[in-house]
Amino acid sequence: MKKKQIIIAFIFIFSSITNGQMIQRSPLHKQELQRKKIGVVLSGGGAKGFAHVGVLKVLEENGIPIDYIAGTSMGAVVGGLYSLGYTADMIDSLIQVQDWRHLMRDDVYRENIPASRRNYQNKYVVSLPYNTPFGDRSGGVTIPAGVYSGQNIYNFFLNSTIGYHDNINFDDLPIPFGCISADIRTGDEIVMREGNLAEAIRASIAVPGLFTPVKKDSMLLIDGGVINNYPVDLVRDMGADIVIGVILPTDKEWLEQSKGTITEITEQIWNFIGQDKRTKNILDTDILITPETHPYGMLDFQKPAIDTIVGRGVTAAMNNLDKLTDLKKSLGIDESLSVPYAKSNLFIELDTFIINNIIVEGITPKERSYLDRWINIDDTLVARAELDKVISKIYGSGIFNRVNYRLEGQNPFDMIITVDVKETNRLNLGIHFNSNDMAAILANTTLRFNSSLNSLFDITTRLSRDPYLMIDYSINSGIFYKGGINYKISRNDFSIYDRGKLSYNLGITRNKINLIFSEIYFGNIMLHLGAQMDYFHFYKAMGSVFDPPQTELNDKIYFNYLLNGVYDNLNNIYFPTSGQYFSFQYSLHTDNFVSMENEVPLSIVSADLIKPFAINEEVFLTPRVSTRYIINDSVPRMYRNLVGGRIDGHYMPQQISLQGSTGMEFLNNMVFTTDVTIHFRFAHNNYLYTNLNYTAHSNRLHTLFEGESFLGINLGYSYMTVAGPLLLELGYSELSRRVHPYLSLGYYF
Repeated sequence: MKKKQIIIAFIFIFSSITNGQMIQRSPLHKQELQRKKIGVVLSGGGAKGFAHVGVLKVLEENGIPIDYIAGTSMGAVVGGLYSLGYTADMIDSLIQVQDWRHLMRDDVYRENIPASRRNYQNKYVVSLPYNTPFGDRSGGVTIPAGVYSGQNIYNFFLNSTIGYHDNINFDDLPIPFGCISADIRTGDEIVMREGNLAEAIRASIAVPGLFTPVKKDSMLLIDGGVINNYPVDLVRDMGADIVIGVILPTDKEWLEQSKGTITEITEQIWNFIGQDKRTKNILDTDILITPETHPYGMLDFQKPAIDTIVGRGVTAAMNNLDKLTDLKKSLGIDESLSVPYAKSNLFIELDTFIINNIIVEGITPKERSYLDRWINIDDTLVARAELDKVISKIYGSGIFNRVNYRLEGQNPFDMIITVDVKETNRLNLGIHFNSNDMAAILANTTLRFNSSLNSLFDITTRLSRDPYLMIDYSINSGIFYKGGINYKISRNDFSIYDRGKLSYNLGITRNKINLIFSEIYFGNIMLHLGAQMDYFHFYKAMGSVFDPPQTELNDKIYFNYLLNGVYDNLNNIYFPTSGQYFSFQYSLHTDNFVSMENEVPLSIVSADLIKPFAINEEVFLTPRVSTRYIINDSVPRMYRNLVGGRIDGHYMPQQISLQGSTGMEFLNNMVFTTDVTIHFRFAHNNYLYTNLNYTAHSNRLHTLFEGESFLGINLGYSYMTVAGPLLLELGYSELSRRVHPYLSLGYYF
């Protein structure tokens, strides 16, 4: 008993001495307990909200403690990151490296789209959900709740908040945090101080019409800026005695310039509700900081604009430096002591995480195998960037409305992937105009008539001077295999030239059935083995070459066999800056399954290679080589080599494009073209480019460079619009022998 009393006394004395030493070593701790608490409030404002980062930099540099932080919309984004333990410099670095144009949309980077769907990208401008009138559902097109679902921006928030994906009380964050959203069903202001942090931030930025609302319980949450864009009252309720607020004033000059546009609507929408609360909250602010962001607006997410806006925040805070200095003195904080701005967050610095299990919610276990082709996490140690890539690949399959994830646990984590299967079908619409073919509209839909993810009908039609209808049924079996049947009927009315002079005009209706025996996908590689029935009907043949008519222009049916492969990891099909593309095809053509005109089958070999190289950050050089060799002497007109035009295969599958040419021309059995494109991005989405090309042809491979050859050049300007690229070009080719202007708007199809 005596022994125990001595031990307890020793522990008590030791603890007293230790605590006394800690108090002596940490006078700041005593000051922290006694001083008034400071809350920071960050208003909404879209891209203008990056000014908040500059203000936080000044607060940090001058040792202003932050005990609570609250925000709305972009203020919730910056405030939420700061509450997690990110410093202002970290947030600055984070926002600088993001592709905000990508984040604000639902786009998928081309390299993350499954190889079987890469040709679907960059064709459609609008995607509308609709129901088919089967069962108890009524049919018809519906208007989506927002232009974008927020797929990319939400996953950016998830990636940035790793370690805090569980439902938590936001008071337990390194800095207590709160944000505002609004329930569109009741009109109520929703204060968010607990739950899933990434989801709360996503709800707070759900700009009506731009992003779909966030469904939570019985609520439908939208951007809190419509009701409380500057939530001083929230940070007061959290316990703040002194409020430092950052509000982004409306730029009247900029608003006048944007009159009548969607930009004006987006900017002014916040003025309808909550104006009285905004005024009251401004009056309740102790130190009000108002960065001047002119001429930048809510949607200026380009890097040069971000740099300037952050700098404007620094300037605005420095203009209030006297007030901030007086505040620090009034708190009684020793100037010689550094002020910790937050508790530590070990997850911020981690680039890799340990994953124990991967669980998929939203589909049956049987359908899980369909996703395994993209969940290719072989190692338990996973890089932060790899998490986003996995989610992007699943979403890029096109069969889910949204794909999100969460990491549960404390490293090692369990990764839970949540998918929302598209219950409604989508009507995808694209439009294209060019000076050669005038206007065209492309419509597409993918149908699933049962719950299986592996059985799909894809229907596409082009309405133009050269229309077509294509119906594709595919069965995906296992991880890599695809089989099916494809039918396409097309009508083409096109001209054939001879060294720039119109030779004749053809009108063709073509019915084509493809049987896909085996289509194998492995990463960026696609291998295809199939058979084809090709039926040509000539409804028009005008020109002296058809007098008397040639028998080869009679209606004809062919049976063909094809083997082709593609390696494709280009990051962009218009102005690529990385990756490469290689394709080859070997085909046998017959008119009776085994021969062509009672002789050996017609054999054709073709290949295409594209590889971009960087000269510097803005200038890229992209060489291309294309070749097509018809081995036989006797060739039906519809399988001869066609060279010319802007796009490969636009009129006929074998068509090899030639920049600067006027139209298509038949060349000999062996064709070789090579060109190099140099493009210069001189501003965001603005490009200047030139293409130099060389074409040679002959009847035999070994005499290729003994035959005719042609040089060509093309100069152009492009601006990438939301509807696709605007192209203005001027070209010349020795094949066409004349200068050729070209104008187009929209994605190619």
